[in-house]
Amino acid sequence: MMFMPIRWKVKSLLETNNVTPYRLMIESQLSRAITYGIANNTHNALDTGVMDKLIPALRKLTKNEALQIGDLVEWVNENAKAKE
Repeated sequence: MMFMPIRWKVKSLLETNNVTPYRLMIESQLSRAITYGIANNTHNALDTGVMDKLIPALRKLTKNEALQIGDLVEWVNENAKAKE
């Protein structure tokens, strides 16, 4: 598994739609550690298996069929961050 400098944007998406991480965990069938790690922006891996479960679950829970990976995660340029 490859680790990347990413920032998850799922927490605000959940809050906006009144969805709890627990409800996301049940709907996605992801593990508790992964679901809460994503929701709390502490999960630092981008895995296709996770996305295969996460995106359909979030589309259903938010009633947003247009939801894409860019709505969930962003790449953080560590070099630019270090210069700040």
